Amino acid sequence: MNETAVAAAWSQRLIDPKFVRWLVVFVLGGCSLYLCGMVWSGWTLVIHAFTQLGAISLIAGACTASLAYLVRFARWHLALSWLGSQVPWLTNLRVYLAGIALTTSPGKLGETFRSVLLAPLDVPAARSLGAFLADRLSDVLGVCLLGAVAGWWQTGLPNSAAFALLAIACGSFAFRVLVLRPELLKRWSVLLPRHAQHPCKLATDALQQWTRLWRPLTVLLFSCAAAIAYGIQAGVFAWFCHELNMGLSNATAIEIFVNATLLGAASLVPGGLGAMEAALVVQLVEHGVDTGLAVSVAMATRLVTLWTGILIGICSLLTVKSKPYRPCKNSD
Repeated sequence: MNETAVAAAWSQRLIDPKFVRWLVVFVLGGCSLYLCGMVWSGWTLVIHAFTQLGAISLIAGACTASLAYLVRFARWHLALSWLGSQVPWLTNLRVYLAGIALTTSPGKLGETFRSVLLAPLDVPAARSLGAFLADRLSDVLGVCLLGAVAGWWQTGLPNSAAFALLAIACGSFAFRVLVLRPELLKRWSVLLPRHAQHPCKLATDALQQWTRLWRPLTVLLFSCAAAIAYGIQAGVFAWFCHELNMGLSNATAIEIFVNATLLGAASLVPGGLGAMEAALVVQLVEHGVDTGLAVSVAMATRLVTLWTGILIGICSLLTVKSKPYRPCKNSD
């Protein structure tokens, strides 16, 4: 069985109704945990905060925050196109959003199932994985760029996000030089056991595809797109803080959101669940915000960003199943 046939079989499993039902149960379980968090932090104060925000603000926040996925999809579509895979944009959008349903998988590895969904469209796994690597790494750079801008806006001095941006960017290009020297990769791959040789070959090919994208101008474009996408969500967080009269400047709120996002990613907890919320609460409390109020705005922010995105992803999984794939042509 060839790679395309195996991926097609896995794609059918991924969009199976049982799997979708499992995702729905997972989302409901997460909502239950959030309700428990409300009770623990003070039900009355949290409900008061949600009431003060209002349903219209929450819905508007969810719609605004979801625009970030369109920005990130445009970057993803460009990446595949520049690597030689001309996937119809509407089909690619459904596949991209479907991957968001698996955001809370360990290390966001579930999002790599986009490769499985794209395989019937004649997109090689190495190519989509290379795009995924560029997507993830430019997200980190974009968040750091957003934090650096917010810190400069607030104090006029470089902050930790600015130094992290510089270090990660330099490190990524140093790694690119290593990948472009295949003799070095072959030396360590020989040390792997035989059953790991095929995954190693796929990883090596994916890294080669990544190097085609990881060029200075492309990195700048992709990182700016990520900064805009996460800036939209950070703006929603700042708006919620303003609505709840927390007395924080927009720059401070954005910097808090950036720090929490980076800490959530560094925690390696799937989707940053719990870690990002805790980081938001701790920072808000340090700025004099009541604990119950801080918990409520953290929950509201994650509700309109993470959980709304997961629901969109589940709906996209259903649309992926509703229409058959049609192979597209790839250029070399």
